[in-house]
Amino acid sequence: MALAWQSPVYLERRRLLDLLPEGPGFAIHLEAPAGFGKSVLAGQLAARLPLRTLWASALLGEPKALLARSLGLPEEVPWGAVVAALQEVPSLVVLEDLSGQEDLSPLLRTLPCLLVLASRKPLPYPELPKLLAEGRLVHLGAQDLAFTPEEAQTLFAGREGWEEAHRATGGWPLPLFLSALTGEPPKPQALLQGLRESLSPEELQEGLLLAALPYLPLAHATPATESLFQRGLLRRLPQGFRLHNLLREMARKNLLPEVQEAVRRAEGRLPPEVLAEAFYEAGLHRELLELMERPIQIDLPAERLLRFADLLRQGGPRTHLRLGEALLQCGKKEGFPLLEPLVEAEDPRVALTACGHLAYYLAEPMLGQDLPRARAYLERGLGLLERVPEELAGRFLNDAARVPYEEGRPEEALALLEEALRRLPPSSPFRPSPLLNLALLEFELKGSLLKRIAALEETLGSLRVSRPFVLPGHLRDLGRFYLLLGEREKARDYLKRAAEEPGSPLASLEARMLLAHLEGDAEALRRLVAQAELWENRYLAEEGRALLAELTGDEGLLEGLSGFFPSLARARLRQDPSLLPPYPEERLERLYWQAARYRLLREGGDLEALISLTDARERVLPGLLPLGLLPRNRPELARAYPLGEVLRSGWKEAIALRLEEIPPLRVMVLGTFQVHTPLGPAELRGKAREVFALLLLGLPREEVAFALWPDMPEAAALNNLYVWLARLRKLLEPWGVATYLGEEGLKRVEADLFALEEALQREDAERALALYREPLFSGLDHPHLDRKREEVFHRVRALFLKRREPRLLERLLELDPLDEEALLSLVERCLEQGQRARAERLLEAYRKRLKEELGERASPQVQALLRRLRG
Repeated sequence: MALAWQSPVYLERRRLLDLLPEGPGFAIHLEAPAGFGKSVLAGQLAARLPLRTLWASALLGEPKALLARSLGLPEEVPWGAVVAALQEVPSLVVLEDLSGQEDLSPLLRTLPCLLVLASRKPLPYPELPKLLAEGRLVHLGAQDLAFTPEEAQTLFAGREGWEEAHRATGGWPLPLFLSALTGEPPKPQALLQGLRESLSPEELQEGLLLAALPYLPLAHATPATESLFQRGLLRRLPQGFRLHNLLREMARKNLLPEVQEAVRRAEGRLPPEVLAEAFYEAGLHRELLELMERPIQIDLPAERLLRFADLLRQGGPRTHLRLGEALLQCGKKEGFPLLEPLVEAEDPRVALTACGHLAYYLAEPMLGQDLPRARAYLERGLGLLERVPEELAGRFLNDAARVPYEEGRPEEALALLEEALRRLPPSSPFRPSPLLNLALLEFELKGSLLKRIAALEETLGSLRVSRPFVLPGHLRDLGRFYLLLGEREKARDYLKRAAEEPGSPLASLEARMLLAHLEGDAEALRRLVAQAELWENRYLAEEGRALLAELTGDEGLLEGLSGFFPSLARARLRQDPSLLPPYPEERLERLYWQAARYRLLREGGDLEALISLTDARERVLPGLLPLGLLPRNRPELARAYPLGEVLRSGWKEAIALRLEEIPPLRVMVLGTFQVHTPLGPAELRGKAREVFALLLLGLPREEVAFALWPDMPEAAALNNLYVWLARLRKLLEPWGVATYLGEEGLKRVEADLFALEEALQREDAERALALYREPLFSGLDHPHLDRKREEVFHRVRALFLKRREPRLLERLLELDPLDEEALLSLVERCLEQGQRARAERLLEAYRKRLKEELGERASPQVQALLRRLRG
């Protein structure tokens, strides 16, 4: 986890910080008992370095698994994947509470980060002596971390007692700090008594509560929590506040009854999952079992719930329901015997929940899959539906739909999901699951692609709260589907979000592969394929190699691969339809297969089969077939493709069908001269620029011809104009269909000049200020354009002078520093606002510039104003 060390009360010990390396490739070993400031020093190091910080405690699990989770990787990935992820972004990794039994060799051999190892005793890792000899390891022990007398004196901020405290503690930072805070000698009982006397009752109760919590969620902090943090008694982690370990140990050992009472008082304040942890840690086992029997949602992760397993086995039916499901979620079949007796429970809600869990997990292949037994519990549960609340019935039906789906009865699964949605209230947080399952089934059965997209988008917000670990896969699916629909910007956005979202690193990796393929980045795709192979994920590695082979044309990348995607890519690269894989069962793979067959054979039947596979019909073509492969007698099929792609194709019949979609020509002539078509900038040069500029002013063709060739006969001048108009048309309408140049001149044009003239007409000074830039029609010289420049400037000036707003007057002086009328008006506004000094500076600068540039004296009015201001 990332950690920000924000408490203002810790003494920054530069003596230690200056000893520490600051970049990847080095290691730091902090070895000292608890309370010696190892975490504080590491936190202060993190605060001063521009590195991503990952923080983990070996007490919470194996460091590799914890780092993998922090990096968004599966906990079971090999060290190589963790090392590769650390190398991607310069990082500081802090590993606390190490015992020496951890497997850190791959990390210590490569040092892909700046690594801090914190332990209470020596670490036997064989790499450490080698790193020390190479000068790549800094080892600080308790003597180094202990406060010096000077630091203790600074900590006490001039108060008495620092010498005695330093002698008693030997410079041990935490007791010394508590002694400085409380004014009491650093002995456990004395420290606790000192804290009791120095803290308010609310702060003391909060500290006692935190002694029983792994952390207090930030959302449930109180002013007392913040006060304890400001005093330096708490650490602030991303997930919440945590009491220092030594204080937790002291409180539990010496004040356990008070800790228990603080936990009981917090029952109405804490969410049930946090309260459950507090009950367990405080030894309030009866209260924990009572909590587990309540008919409420307790969102404890299965792994955390299993910590209480021995105790929970002593509980009642609901407790066994929670424990049984947690065991099965973690792949432990011991959950079945806990759940099976509960189907006979007198409470139909308990019985139905047990039936739902058993039906779902007995249909799970990874747990051995016993479909006959799963079917029996499904049928038993159906008989209980009318005896339970509607929401509970809906949840059962959603879980039970897994059984017919695994049995190959999708129609029955579909019916169960529809019934689940009918029963679940509109506001139920459990609606996303059946909605998504229903959309998936309807896509497989009926090709309802658009409905599936809608379901995915509709449930994203609720999934972030209820099931965040599935978000990367859903975002990836949305990206893939929008690729099919030719909406590449939407696809790119969803794929980027999937790539960055934590929770499912394999889905994120697949999203990055699709993104690299979309952007044609072969090198990035090659690195991603290597990551998939490092993770030993065959499906992703094969898909990535197929994408890379398609991108590079290198069939050798497919050697030895026989999966669906490699076979499809091989057939396409060799242009051999006989190499196509068998027709697949999944509808998405059918789309890819049918598109590949059409590419190879160009048969109309394959195209129609492809279009009929989903309710989106021809809208799926852009993600599967190049525009150039469409039959020329079917221009209507090009409606689904991005407009720019159709314009670039020059397919006039297809372009004509979409003429109204073509956006206006964008023209900028204020301070520049730029013309942008939907395909990018149009490079107008020479006479083409003049022709365009005069047409933009609204001159008829005859006047344009006369203005540009005044000495030529009318017919010759018009002939010249027609030649340049033809050249201009090729630049503005390279797709060959008349769009912007008509018989009457330019049409469908958006110009900044038009926007400025509209603002002047409305007397919208703010809009005019934002738009007006000089010169108008940059780089062109013609009497018509000179007159336009003067006209526009005088209209802008008149409006700004009329408004008399300082920003507008300042802009006039930027345009013409010798505009005396604007100057005097601005000086008047300054004097009205009491800004005499500024008014004097403006007048003096004007007087000086007038003399230096023109050799003239300022007007009597300006001189009189200056004399008055100078007294």
